[in-house]
Amino acid sequence: MSSVSTQPQFRLTQPPSKVLHLRNLPWECTEEELVELGKPFGNVVNTKCNVGPNRNQAFIEFVDLNQAIAMISYYASSSEPAQVRGKTVYLQYSNRQEIVNNKTTADAGGNVLLVTIEGADARLVSIDVLHLAHVKGISSMAA
Repeated sequence: MSSVSTQPQFRLTQPPSKVLHLRNLPWECTEEELVELGKPFGNVVNTKCNVGPNRNQAFIEFVDLNQAIAMISYYASSSEPAQVRGKTVYLQYSNRQEIVNNKTTADAGGNVLLVTIEGADARLVSIDVLHLAHVKGISSMAA
């Protein structure tokens, strides 16, 4: 069952991009759902879910431009709209040429502090003490 809307399914004002902007998605749409939607048209290399003020927008990035064009072209000429969980999804080319996530897996390693505490009194060290030692250690390294 599809939801009825008066919005056009496509906004073709942007020049083609390998990144597509999707709107009117179900709230809390998953990356897996986005990949499944794009999979028939090519290799989805990146997604960004739950963006926008209502968290009902997303981006899909394909390996190349032709795959994104294939998806837009297919749904522009199809009598069946793109859908996720029964909701009609509105597609357009993004003004982005790639999806940039704020945190990458490479950054994640820099956010981890590994501490080994040995000895009989190790159980007496609290997280507050570790945090203070870490912060003081960083500030002394910068000096």
